[in-house]
Amino acid sequence: MKCISVYLKIILIYICSIIIVYAEEIIPVDITSDEMQWDDNERIAYAIGNAAAIQGKRKMQADKLIVYLEKNNDTNEIILIKAEGNVIFTNMDEIATGKLATYDFIKNNIIIEDDVTLMKNDNLMKGELLEMNLNTGISQISSKNDSKKVKMRFLPKTNDKGLEW
Repeated sequence: MKCISVYLKIILIYICSIIIVYAEEIIPVDITSDEMQWDDNERIAYAIGNAAAIQGKRKMQADKLIVYLEKNNDTNEIILIKAEGNVIFTNMDEIATGKLATYDFIKNNIIIEDDVTLMKNDNLMKGELLEMNLNTGISQISSKNDSKKVKMRFLPKTNDKGLEW
């Protein structure tokens, strides 16, 4: 009986260690564009023309992506992506657009600026500055000055059964 208990504890520890290892799995980032440039000294990559960066279910598209890698080591770890022109960021059921964006991989957030829209399900938000915390799932949209207002449109879900009287 004691032997079975020890084996069960060993199996449990083994399973927990596997879960911990795979919970911190590194998901690669694939970058495509019409043209690529690389600055080895600064560890910056430039993706120009129809640029896209895809990591799992997240995708950032723009006219130009500037990809910053960690300078102090050779791990090829991306720390920041800046997007310029016709920015589209998709994350599962969210689509955000704007003219400029900064995706911080360390903080796991994205800031999109200038003529911003955020569509989630059928709901729409418009403004000038969008901050998305990808850890918490909380998004905040605002205007840069007091003369412009943030707009939101919520589309109620329809009842597939039709109207009942």
